[in-house]
Amino acid sequence: MSVLRVSRRRQRGFSLLEMIAALTILAIGSVVLFSWLGQTMGHLTRFQDQEKQSLARLQAIQFLSTQNPALKPSGKQTFGDFSLEWKSELVSEVRDTVSPAGGLGLYQVGLYQLQATALDEAGRTWFRFPVKLVGYIQVRQPSKATPF
Repeated sequence: MSVLRVSRRRQRGFSLLEMIAALTILAIGSVVLFSWLGQTMGHLTRFQDQEKQSLARLQAIQFLSTQNPALKPSGKQTFGDFSLEWKSELVSEVRDTVSPAGGLGLYQVGLYQLQATALDEAGRTWFRFPVKLVGYIQVRQPSKATPF
């Protein structure tokens, strides 16, 4: 009877081989988990960079839409995280506008192609994009006889 009690005591714990097998399975699972987490963090970082770039493009386009390339064909504007440089080039001939009465208008207009370049905080090119804008110059004064 004492022999049975001794053998039962030996089987209560884990053997060294069982412990090594459990640790090996845990290590393989950990490697897979950390690899997946690393890829997920990489995707998240890329997504955040793309979102930041998209917001910067929207801000740049909104700003450029307020500019008149006929009067200011090139320039530079600094925003919070980036700066914007642009250069414009006339792509159509300049034309006179027509007044509502059918005569010559007060302005001459032309279509301009702007090449905008966004620079990061270190001054390196971040991204580029083209924009077409209408430029205008007032060439005539309104007559006092007409309200236009």
